[in-house]
Amino acid sequence: MTDARARAGEEVIYVSTLPGLEPALEAEARECGLGPRRVEGGAEFVGPPGLYQTANLHLRTASRVLLRLGTFKAPTADGLVRELAALPMKDLWDGKTPPRVSVTLHRSAAPGPNVVLESAAMAWGLKEVQRAGPHLDEEGGAPGLTLLVRGEGDRWTVSVDTSGEPLHQRGYRQEVGRAPLRETLAAGLLGLAGYTGGVPLVDPMCGSGTFLVEGAWMSQRKAPGLLRTFAFQSFPSFDKEAWARRRAEAEAAVLVEPRVAIRGYDINAGALGTARRNAKRAGVTLTLERHDLRTLKAPSEGPGLVVANPPYGKRVGEELDLPDLYRALGATLNGAFRSWRKAIIIPDEPKLLAALGLNGARTVDVKNGGLPCLLVLAGP
Repeated sequence: MTDARARAGEEVIYVSTLPGLEPALEAEARECGLGPRRVEGGAEFVGPPGLYQTANLHLRTASRVLLRLGTFKAPTADGLVRELAALPMKDLWDGKTPPRVSVTLHRSAAPGPNVVLESAAMAWGLKEVQRAGPHLDEEGGAPGLTLLVRGEGDRWTVSVDTSGEPLHQRGYRQEVGRAPLRETLAAGLLGLAGYTGGVPLVDPMCGSGTFLVEGAWMSQRKAPGLLRTFAFQSFPSFDKEAWARRRAEAEAAVLVEPRVAIRGYDINAGALGTARRNAKRAGVTLTLERHDLRTLKAPSEGPGLVVANPPYGKRVGEELDLPDLYRALGATLNGAFRSWRKAIIIPDEPKLLAALGLNGARTVDVKNGGLPCLLVLAGP
């Protein structure tokens, strides 16, 4: 019933991440002492009970953590009912509230999702189960248990969502700017740039401050899940005392303030106000100043990493001005910040990459809100 790679007493989890961030997820998982195996869309881990709690609490680039309940073959609906009935559900489900079930089928023997939902209801003695969509991050974290059933041919994998609300919802960002960047994406881009919180960080177009807060948390060694709750806290088997100890251990590792200077600039005073309030809720110390990027000078601390998410035009109504803006940003980065490393996320448009004109740049394909983008990396 369980994954063949898991020994008795171990659990298997799948951690999803945003497209392009798989290397960053793998790197930070190894840094956390986890043994990842990179797979499509994320990574798999095998470890002791409670591994899913560690992943939810500590992995900055994780979108969602799924606990594998079983992998089996079931070529018929009757076989599917039997296998679903045999899943180890008692530690996860109260047996009363109908679970939500997300169904994904690839060349499956089942003719459609309804057959899977009906089989699940029969297996668990229910009149019906609620159907969840295939993209849980778009639906948020609904109350109760959420299961994901994936069928490929006659082989099935069943997992339980342990996260609830998507993991980019850290709990500090109650306000966003005009073109918000998900916290998990910001952390992943920093990771792809090799940032671990040990060198100064500057964002010349900081907006609501997401890059800066994520970088500050890295520098403070603050676990990204400390300000929120998770779906697993409603499992019948949830051990409040053990979780309190796990949280306390993570809190004890947090430094009082970042080890390095974290600076943000923006021409928009309103954006800086939002960044200040987000930073306060996150409990981090940032230096935020109003400044035009065209005349910006590198701070005395450094060199370090300069990171930015400039406007895309399609989202903020500035498409006609974008090439000039990108040329100005590139001039500042190649000039005042020439000795700094750079990590800039831009739309996947050749004219904007050319306008940015970073010396010796290389690119990594990523997505921001479904939009194809490039992470442009440059510098020593």
